[in-house]
Amino acid sequence: MADIVTLVMESREKTGKGENGRIRRAGYVPCVMYGPEISPNIIGKVNMREIERILSGRWESTRLNVKLPDGREELCIIREAQRQPITDQPLHIDFLHLVRGRKITVNIPVEVTGRDDSQGVKDGGVLEAIHELEVETLPMSIPDVITVDVSGLNIGDAIHVSDLKLPENVTVLADPEEVVAIVVMSRGVEDAEPEAEETSAADVEVVAKGKAAKEDAEEEEKK
Repeated sequence: MADIVTLVMESREKTGKGENGRIRRAGYVPCVMYGPEISPNIIGKVNMREIERILSGRWESTRLNVKLPDGREELCIIREAQRQPITDQPLHIDFLHLVRGRKITVNIPVEVTGRDDSQGVKDGGVLEAIHELEVETLPMSIPDVITVDVSGLNIGDAIHVSDLKLPENVTVLADPEEVVAIVVMSRGVEDAEPEAEETSAADVEVVAKGKAAKEDAEEEEKK
């Protein structure tokens, strides 16, 4: 479990498209904090470089200690990060306030290990895996990642949600039979098989024709 990251939220009195643009040009990102014990929502701004540093990592599972404009410090996570489609620059951040002892749902990245040791991959198979899983957990039990070991997979083998070894107080909100990782036959191997079958059939046809010609010749000699 990663350390809690500290972040400062500064005050922001005005809202609107024009004001948000001015805030971004000044090196900040507009933000809001909400949650079951936050009323009304708290609006503010955070340093753009600090947010970009957080967003460059596994931000979905990163717990933050946010220092609010009134001096309070609250535990939260980033619930949503809006970005500029072309530059990927942060446009707006939503913080979800965390209440100790109250479970939340959060998307946790999936980290695959053992790929190079998988016999299925060595045999030319292709590893397919999902990127994240939605879980229910306590604020102090949020895992950084969910690790999936695929070293024992052969072609056609799969790991399902029910096979995962999860930390305490963490429950995956998905069907137990949902596939998390699987090794499938590569397209190249699949495409090669029909060609081999066609070649084999053609060889049989040629042999059959040769045998028939030989029998006809023997019959002609007997006459």
